[in-house]
This record gives sequence, C-alpha cells and structure tokens, in this order.
Amino acid sequence: MIPSRLVPCLCLALPVSLASCHLVDQRDFNAHAGEKPVPHVAAAPPSRSIPALVTISYETPHPDYQAALTDAVHRALAIKPDVLFTVTTLVPKAPDTDAQAEAAAAQAAAGRDVAQTIVEAGAQPGQVEQLVSVDPAESVAKVVVRVQ
Repeated sequence: MIPSRLVPCLCLALPVSLASCHLVDQRDFNAHAGEKPVPHVAAAPPSRSIPALVTISYETPHPDYQAALTDAVHRALAIKPDVLFTVTTLVPKAPDTDAQAEAAAAQAAAGRDVAQTIVEAGAQPGQVEQLVSVDPAESVAKVVVRVQ
C-alpha cells in the first residue's frame, strides 16, 4: 500500500514521465512513412557521347535509308558479331499532350521499321534495343542508331 502523502507526488510525476514516451507507429520503422510518394523519373536517353552509326532525319515523310543502314549493320556485325544496336527515336516537343502522343506513336512506328531493317540485315532481334524520347532540342523527328 502506498502511503497517502506519496499519492500527490506520484500524481505529479506520472504526467511528467509520460511526456517523454510516445506511441510506436510506422515512422519508428520507416522515417518516410506517411510522406507523399515521389514519382519515378524515366531514365535519360543513352549518352550522346557514343557517336551515331546512322542518323535518319524525317524532314521528308519516307526517307530512303535502307541501303545505307544495311551496309552499316553489315560492317558493325563484321567487327563485333554480338554488337547491340540502340535505335533511339527522337520526337520534337509538340504544343499539347494529344499532339505529342500522336507524334510519338507515329515516330515509334518509324523506329520499329528501322529496327526491322537492322534485323533483316543480319542482326538477331535480341541485339536491337528501341527507345522513344521527346527531345525539345530537335526541330524534326530523327531516328538515331548507335552501337555498343
């Protein structure tokens, strides 16, 4: 039994001791719990420090690139049979999102045609990587083929 004269002291000490305690919650295990998620930013296109094997400009709707590309693919495969071809389609910035999506879809098809030409020239489908990127610095759509 607690002596009656200690009861007031205990009543004063209890709130003071509880003030230094906290309830366990998610933040004890993860400091970022409860924060808004941060959207993932897509990776940048491949470094432009690797020189282009072929650059196809789409100033005209259907450029004639097949012969030059086939020759370049043959030369690349002769030097390094397991070469990786990176086909990057660069799309200029459009005024609105609908126009941007439409332009990206149209140019992605052009990039697929270039990739298909590379495969027809002798590369395996696994040796061809395709990327589509919106590039505000470009004024006309381009397909750039790099090798690694």
